[in-house]
This record gives sequence, C-alpha cells and structure tokens, in this order.
Amino acid sequence: MLKYLRLLGIGGKKMNIEQLLGECRSDDLAHALRELGLPVTGTKPQRIERLVEHHTGGASTSDILGALKSDDLRRAAKALGFEGA
Repeated sequence: MLKYLRLLGIGGKKMNIEQLLGECRSDDLAHALRELGLPVTGTKPQRIERLVEHHTGGASTSDILGALKSDDLRRAAKALGFEGA
C-alpha cells in the first residue's frame, strides 16, 4: 500500500507509528503482534506500546506496518485523512 504510506509520510503529512497504530482495531494489532512473534495479550494501549517498543528496539517501520493486513492499514490511514488510502 504505497510502500507502507511511504513509511509514514505522504503528501507532506507526517505522523509517527504510534498515531497510525492508534487508529487500528485491537484485533488488527493482535494480528500484527502475532506476525512479529510477540505476545498478543493485553488491552489496545498495551498492544500499541508493545509494537512501539519493538519499533524503537530496532524493528523497521516497514516490518511493523508489513505485519498489518493491507485492509487494516488502509482503514487506519483513511481514519487519519490520507487520500487514496
């Protein structure tokens, strides 16, 4: 999906990965965690925190976004106002 929203910067609009993950459903986050081999338990904020920590611990942005299903990533991008998502 536009190479993961051009790694979180499109059309002059910038965001951090936490903002995008915040627009995902809890089930979407569980899927991403499972794909990355991380624990899937916890609340939505805990799941976001786990993914963000994985990112700051060295996982690339494309790895994190690639673990989401494309429809889930598209839904979150639309919620944040990205055109054409």
